[in-house]
Amino acid sequence: MINKILKDEAFAQMMADHAADTLDLLLEMQTPFGVLCNLSQVHFDPPLPEALQEGFKPLTLFLLSGYTLQSAELDEEMLYLSFEAGFGEENFGSVVTVPTDAILQIVIDESVIFLNLAATVTPKRGERTAAQGGEGGSLEHSIRSFLNNPENEKFFKK
Repeated sequence: MINKILKDEAFAQMMADHAADTLDLLLEMQTPFGVLCNLSQVHFDPPLPEALQEGFKPLTLFLLSGYTLQSAELDEEMLYLSFEAGFGEENFGSVVTVPTDAILQIVIDESVIFLNLAATVTPKRGERTAAQGGEGGSLEHSIRSFLNNPENEKFFKK
């Protein structure tokens, strides 16, 4: 039964809308937060050097605070979150674009405030983003890997 709900386009759209609304509020409040997403659905402009890309895990948590938070914005249709960030020791600058329907979690401090289970099976816009420059991958496999890693327990309330 759960698979039927998770694969339902209306449910997936509702979750994407909820993610966008949550992000919109956090941006308005200028509250630091993190987004956990499948790296294969994230677009970097300019692309990151290969050495930096190799350091990322399939599920990556981007933390937005300071300048990165100030630069963050949702596109007009609230389909994508974008922000400027620096990576690596050399602080390589890139604009990061994440489809809102591909965000698995939104985190404040170490507390999950948003969870999108539909992102595990319905990365519609994320597939387009991956086709534009990301690499394809299995989000379900990435989710399982994330959940099986004991270091990620801090993201779950007990």
